[in-house]
Amino acid sequence: MKSRFQSQPARAHGGRRRGSVVIVVLITLLFASFLLTRLIESSSTDLLIAMRTADRDHLRADAYAALETTLAGLVDFRTVDGGLYAPNQGWNDPLGYAGYVPRAGVTLEVAFEDESAKLSLPRLNLDTLNALLVQLGLTVADATRVADALFVWIHNGHVAAETATSATVYEQGDPPADPPYRSLRSFDELAGIAVARDFFYGPDGRPKPLWNDFTRAVSLYQFATTNLNATTPTVLLATGWDASQIDTLQKYLATPVSATKTRPYLRTLAEARRQVGNVTGRNLGAQIQCLRIIVTARQGAALLRLSALVTWANQASLPAPLAATPENTTAATGARPGASTTAQAQAAAGAANTLRYPFTVLELSETTLPDPPPSA
Repeated sequence: MKSRFQSQPARAHGGRRRGSVVIVVLITLLFASFLLTRLIESSSTDLLIAMRTADRDHLRADAYAALETTLAGLVDFRTVDGGLYAPNQGWNDPLGYAGYVPRAGVTLEVAFEDESAKLSLPRLNLDTLNALLVQLGLTVADATRVADALFVWIHNGHVAAETATSATVYEQGDPPADPPYRSLRSFDELAGIAVARDFFYGPDGRPKPLWNDFTRAVSLYQFATTNLNATTPTVLLATGWDASQIDTLQKYLATPVSATKTRPYLRTLAEARRQVGNVTGRNLGAQIQCLRIIVTARQGAALLRLSALVTWANQASLPAPLAATPENTTAATGARPGASTTAQAQAAAGAANTLRYPFTVLELSETTLPDPPPSA
């Protein structure tokens, strides 16, 4: 009997030990689940970034495939019609024309912007530049000063109308400098042009509305003619057209043809004159010289926008940079002193011509930012 009573406290002590173990295990599981939750939360951002990166890489291949398909379709129209004039020509839906079907879940959109609908800045004369600045809102006096400052910056030998716009302003600067004497290669250069920068930029350094209007009307690229099929009334007014002629041309281009239900387009300057009368045709034409192709690829929340500015047959180019000295040329090309750079250039040109690509890509950029939210 005594041993039986003595075993009861031992069993009670063993039960308390088992209960303590269960509590410790539960607490351990609680901490483990808490740490696992935090780990998942911290790694979700990394996983999301990796997923977006993979989607972007896949969309990049889709966008470039759509770009090549678009260029192939444009070659067909150039070959058949002898040139590109306007999307109404039939290439406004290049992917549908080619029968291109994107991957499942991917949507592709192709848009066009005619860069040659603008005025070519390297080919602008002083009178047209003056007239353009007046159309953009400057007074005649201010437009004359800004145009004068731009021509001092661009053209070597241009005689400035006043000291404030002359080359001596840059020579007396700190540090002293010379104007580049070539057309702009970036609109950001406007911030460095005396007098002109006060009209294009505010005191806070931000571009004024004139900067935006100027960039929409002027192209940095050099090409022969501005395309009448896509140009704006502002450009035509600057070239000497009057409002009635512009209105007549716009009504003609906007009225669908009754037989085909499509809007017409011009093929030559002579066709424009048959519609509006005898107008000035200086640096005006009907063909696209430089075209921007914008491909937008979407898959779920992922987006990639590819922008390519293309030309063909050397119809458009950036103004040539400053001529390099022989020493700088050697350093830039990495050639040995005394080596024949002409032979190297000929070899490089021969290698480039073996591809026989029908287009020249002047600009190429990618954007992966989402679309901005709609305005209220």
